[in-house]
Amino acid sequence: MTENENELLMSSIMDIGKLMLVSGAEIYRVEDTIIRLIKAYGGSAWQVTAVPSHIIASARFGDRELTYTRRVDTTQTDLELLDRINALSRRICSEKPEAGKLGAMLESARSGKHFTDVQLSAIYAFTSAAFTLFFGGGWIDTLISAVIAGSLYYVRKLIAKSGGNRIFVALFCSAYSAFLAKLLCNVGLGADPDKVIIGVVMVLIPGVELVNGFRDFSAGDIQAGIMHMGEALFLGVMIAVGAAGMFMLAGSMGL
Repeated sequence: MTENENELLMSSIMDIGKLMLVSGAEIYRVEDTIIRLIKAYGGSAWQVTAVPSHIIASARFGDRELTYTRRVDTTQTDLELLDRINALSRRICSEKPEAGKLGAMLESARSGKHFTDVQLSAIYAFTSAAFTLFFGGGWIDTLISAVIAGSLYYVRKLIAKSGGNRIFVALFCSAYSAFLAKLLCNVGLGADPDKVIIGVVMVLIPGVELVNGFRDFSAGDIQAGIMHMGEALFLGVMIAVGAAGMFMLAGSMGL
């Protein structure tokens, strides 16, 4: 391949790695995928380092060494998209298409079929209702938690689109959920606001980040593990602060 093709190849490989990281992939999987793609096209002397916020990779093609970086500003767990990117990576390693085609292939995978907003809202509602029942809530409490969680999806999406970071999103969404739970139960539509709110906030818990943190530690990626687990724990604290703060505020207002 020419030098321009090698540069385009490395840029596309880094885009694949970044999209995997954004979608919730483990650090080792991102690094392994990048290395496999480089090897598939004859690259050598590869060095790949990834953390939750950054990817750096270098490889030698012929007599030239290329180094590329990608900054990861935000993450949004999307295991469906991650599965498509994994499948695309395996296809690229097998078929070795021209470097100029990789961008279009990646865009096709990115723009594939997704869950609709209605489906995701329903998933939020079902998950919240299941947890409310699990923690001992009644049927009315379960129904209320489902309604709140269904609306929470749209609130969360709106805040994220407005540019709010994950910390603010977690804080505001937990406060919103606690306020509605307290209000609806106080007007007689529910019996136990505690059971309602614990069911709703479960959809906000950053479980993927926490599990990825443990996985990073077990793989020896200490820095990535600390970053993943630190983010998960801090988000958990913000969720608790938002819910508890709103309960206290609602109590002081007589709700």
